Amino acid sequence: MYRRQLKHSRVKNLFKFVSAKMNQVMTVESYLEFDTCFHLEYSSTITSLKVYLYSAMREYPYISAFQAVENKEVKWIEVNPFAKT
Repeated sequence: MYRRQLKHSRVKNLFKFVSAKMNQVMTVESYLEFDTCFHLEYSSTITSLKVYLYSAMREYPYISAFQAVENKEVKWIEVNPFAKT
């Protein structure tokens, strides 16, 4: 698993989220992930947040996941639309 390095694309919509909690800019590739960043950023129990990309299936070769530290416990959160779950 590695941290994603997204670049500008004509096919995908890329969103940049400025995290005050982590003092960095995170690039995500969907509005749903961008919205999730807001929920995790302003949660009082989340202390750390990172975005990762990993290979899972043949039809959807890359799935993004958030690594969040909540109350000193590492949690993984996958963000997918309801139609693909």
